Amino acid sequence: MFDKLRRKFVIINMSLLTIVFLVIFSVIYLLTAVAGERQTEFALNSIMFAPPRPFPDNPVLASSMMAELDKKGHMVKSFSFMNMSQQIIGQAVEQAVQSRDLSGKIRIEESYYAFLKHNTGNGTRIVFVDRTPQHRMLMNLLLTFLLVGSISLLLLFLISIYLADKSIQPIQEAFEKQRQFIADASHELRTPLAVIKTNLALITANSEESVKSQSRWIDYISSQTDSMANLVDDMLALARIDYMEAKTLFTRFDLSQTLSSTLLAFEAIFYEKHINLKQEIQEDIFLNGEKENIKKVISILIDNAIKNTGANGSITVRLASDKNKIEMRISNTGEGIPVEDLQKIFERFYQVDKSRSRENRGYGLGLAIAKSIVEQQQGRIYATSTPGADTSFVVEWPRT
Repeated sequence: MFDKLRRKFVIINMSLLTIVFLVIFSVIYLLTAVAGERQTEFALNSIMFAPPRPFPDNPVLASSMMAELDKKGHMVKSFSFMNMSQQIIGQAVEQAVQSRDLSGKIRIEESYYAFLKHNTGNGTRIVFVDRTPQHRMLMNLLLTFLLVGSISLLLLFLISIYLADKSIQPIQEAFEKQRQFIADASHELRTPLAVIKTNLALITANSEESVKSQSRWIDYISSQTDSMANLVDDMLALARIDYMEAKTLFTRFDLSQTLSSTLLAFEAIFYEKHINLKQEIQEDIFLNGEKENIKKVISILIDNAIKNTGANGSITVRLASDKNKIEMRISNTGEGIPVEDLQKIFERFYQVDKSRSRENRGYGLGLAIAKSIVEQQQGRIYATSTPGADTSFVVEWPRT
């Protein structure tokens, strides 16, 4: 599909460029030819009706010839400012006489001439102008256009291929990500659906049993339904963020207060899991962004830190700013993240530890959502980790 799209891009681009080249070259060629024809016509009329003296200074007149014919068509006299033999003069006069037109063009050997005939009453006067230089100039111009045009189109063809690859690459990457996203989502949904189907089959097979006696199977169904609902919510959140990328309305809000209030919602969890929370939040730091989405980023990072912090561990939340940027750093003690996984943890559905249960590790969409929100709001998010010791997630925003 993308190869076909790439070919269409190149074909359309090259067709337009070829048409533009042809139009430009044709206009230049025609203007040059018309200018030469007008100059030749002016010279013919000037010589015909105001015969110049021998050896004129005008280069056009210097390449002219005149012949006088009687009423019977015999040449009475001739004079030429060109170095022409009587044989060539005779051939030129003969071809001009044979022509039914009063003016025209003739060719003698390798030379080209324009002629003009006029009835003088006593006979016919014929004037010739050598147009060989003009003919050669037009031929050289045509060859130059063909050479320059061919080389230019070849270079533009290569550039078009390069630009086509560059233009289609983001589309192809987005398509591949979308296809992978759908495949991953389908895979993740298949597991809870299989569990639900299996438990429904067990309940159906024991239809005579009471609801209470089959509460285990019902609880499994409820748990998997909740998991699917969370997955769908996360997928919709990602889709909504992508769709609203150009429509987000930013406002200036107190990031320090927002971070502190969001942390309050997790106090019970910190207490329950025996996690020590350390806060180093600089006051009165304001950010220009979308407040609710920033709160979601904070919640995702705190939730991720809690899931990866063991009992009696600690989580440190820092917020500070300088002249250039605002930095929020959320660190937790724990197993850490291997170096090879640090660049992949923000990919959708990516899991560092696939051996953990679904309830503990989620679907791997949280950090992808956080990354999309941060980048949408002109920020940057990354992670650092010391395996076996700690992990830090850092979010940076430029000062505005």
